[in-house]
Amino acid sequence: MSDLVLHGGRITALDRARPEASAIAIRDGCVLATGTDAEMPALREGGTRTVDLQGRHAIPDLNDSHTHLIRGGLSDNMVLRGDGVPSLADALRTLRDQARRTPAP
Repeated sequence: MSDLVLHGGRITALDRARPEASAIAIRDGCVLATGTDAEMPALREGGTRTVDLQGRHAIPDLNDSHTHLIRGGLSDNMVLRGDGVPSLADALRTLRDQARRTPAP
């Protein structure tokens, strides 16, 4: 059984047989299954946490571990961070504000 089910969204499954799904079941941090919302109840049990994506898009296991520590330390005030931004409108507002603060070139 899964410990997390995301449903009601668009899941990029990265599976040639089924490249997109509306739900995903996860166990111990690994993808257990992808499929339709109707298929996921079979993978839930009492302790399974469920999240309704409300039509949003999820890409499982998208991690960016690419870092430039020296550059980040020298110019962190000019780096635009996207973590914790709740909406596209907020992200665009943050980008605009950062562009105003960033010196040329």
